[in-house]
Amino acid sequence: MNTVVQSQLHDAITVFGRFLRQAGYSVGTGEIMTAIAASSKIDLLNREDFRHALKACLITDHKFIPLFDQLFDLYWRNPDRIENVSDILRKLYESRLSQAELQSMKDQIKELYHKRLESLKEREKNAKEDSEDKTLDVFLYSPEEILREKRFDAYTAEELEEAKKFISRWKWEFGERKLRRLHAGRTPHRLDIRGTIRKNIFPAQDFIELQWKERKTKVRPLVVLTDISGSMDHYTRILLHFIFTIHSVNKHIEAFTFGTRLTRITHYLRQKNINDALDLTNDSVKDWSGGTKIGETLEAFNRTWARRVLNGGAVVLIISDGWDTGNIELLKKESERLHRSCHRLIWLNPNLGYKDYEPLTQGVQTILPNVDDFLPIHNLNSLIELGRVLKQLDKRQTFRAMA
Repeated sequence: MNTVVQSQLHDAITVFGRFLRQAGYSVGTGEIMTAIAASSKIDLLNREDFRHALKACLITDHKFIPLFDQLFDLYWRNPDRIENVSDILRKLYESRLSQAELQSMKDQIKELYHKRLESLKEREKNAKEDSEDKTLDVFLYSPEEILREKRFDAYTAEELEEAKKFISRWKWEFGERKLRRLHAGRTPHRLDIRGTIRKNIFPAQDFIELQWKERKTKVRPLVVLTDISGSMDHYTRILLHFIFTIHSVNKHIEAFTFGTRLTRITHYLRQKNINDALDLTNDSVKDWSGGTKIGETLEAFNRTWARRVLNGGAVVLIISDGWDTGNIELLKKESERLHRSCHRLIWLNPNLGYKDYEPLTQGVQTILPNVDDFLPIHNLNSLIELGRVLKQLDKRQTFRAMA
């Protein structure tokens, strides 16, 4: 090929690269120079070889291949008259413009929706602040919202049944932990060489489709220790209903009751009917409404059950008001040991629902330094907040609530 013809071909390839760029392709100077170099390595009389050489050098995404073939045929019929394809570029531009306008309209609608929602929230807030009569609050909230804010120990029998139905209907979710084992996935964590070879034995396109492996995930185990002493009487029944409900969602739950002794009730939670589970629990637990010896309870748990149920990065929930009649030094020692053995230790205290509550009892002050999260559990809203914490278990923020 003489120098003049070669120079014209290089100019035509350069203009073709710019033409693709105008049509929306990501084509830079490096790709154009590579295409020019490739043209000198092939037989230019073979049109298909030339097409594939330019395709390999100028296209970086296989999704654009069908459009590339159309533009290639249009341009290389007569590269000197590129104005013949200006209408095609204009139509492509108009199509993109209409899509941009449609997206803009969607964004505006979404913005108006959020403004309207904020306006309604502000209006409700102002109405609540301006009202001096507490009875007006009843008309600002639905019956369900009133039930969610009311303390468990203030429920009537009818409200208790409604609260149980609410707990059963609520969607409870739990955080997951990542395992070391891998499985096929879309996240580019590690290249799956075997899968890539298997997928591309007979490729349908000019690009190799990479296959990836990502880490498996598994729901974190949950261990619940529930105080059934006399001071927790008003909360025990509904909290056992809550434990039964979350066990139906997450089978990796171990449940225990404690007062003056530790009792495992996990196998009772496997009943299909919650009333059957509660009856069996009631018959098997011998220390209902007695005293509380948290230190002795934790010692029994750490000695007998910790190695069995705290594997896999388990999260421990202690549900108690902290009134302890046992050995304080033992409580300190065993709470430290439990904190070291689990992924996260969460203490749920119903007394935190009182605005003037202060953790002054000796038992509370002893165990609190070893607790990751200190949360209330006095109404349905506090259970919903606990659900949010359980869903975000791997996000290591600490929750400390005093109201």
